Amino acid sequence: MESSDKEFKLPKNVDVSSIYIDESGSRNSRGGFFVVGFVKVRDTAILARKIREIRQRHGFYKEIHFSQINKRSLAFYFDLVETLASENVRVGGSVYDAHNSFSSDVETWKQQAEMAARLVVGNVNRGELVNVFLDLVQTPKGETVAQVVKAEANRRLKSRSVLEAYDVNSQATDLLQLADIVAGSIKCERSKNNPEQSTTPKTQVAARFRRALELDNFADIQQGKVNIMSFQESITIDTRPYKTIQ
Repeated sequence: MESSDKEFKLPKNVDVSSIYIDESGSRNSRGGFFVVGFVKVRDTAILARKIREIRQRHGFYKEIHFSQINKRSLAFYFDLVETLASENVRVGGSVYDAHNSFSSDVETWKQQAEMAARLVVGNVNRGELVNVFLDLVQTPKGETVAQVVKAEANRRLKSRSVLEAYDVNSQATDLLQLADIVAGSIKCERSKNNPEQSTTPKTQVAARFRRALELDNFADIQQGKVNIMSFQESITIDTRPYKTIQ
């Protein structure tokens, strides 16, 4: 048999993960934060099954969304964030000043792609392969955020670590909705002067998630299963890469 006819097999020691990315916050608003949150998971089917079980237990079948948290849904979201924090995942995000970080000279969707590419680069381990799932955003005809993120991340990593990237409606998968909870929690706590003294349903969920991750706050950290990093400069294309943790 010719070598070209041999069946290709991926080595058993290669890790394959999925990264789910969503955003929280409004651009160009004074005094606030814009957060691109993520959940990186190896055992996607197992985590997805556990989320379905939580939905069934609480009778909660609406879209999981941080902005929709209220007193009636507190028990569901407490259960959700504690389960997420206990799993074999990496979570976190990129934090931007909502007023100063966004350039009027660069199209919004390109800035979104840049932020997502930074985040992907910072959360791919050496020798790891990933698939990336991004919340669907508006782009010009013939353009997608996913294709830019895949190309840019692989170029900066100098590899083909990103197997594929997909633009997905967040309603299609619970795991993408979890990225919204991560982003919303980080933004919520960073926006409060003293989150421990706040008792709104949203701040309670954010605090419960933070404590489940064994963190004192959602400040910048690259440690264990949490990776949070702040950026101060305006978003331009092909800027410095996101700091990588292994």
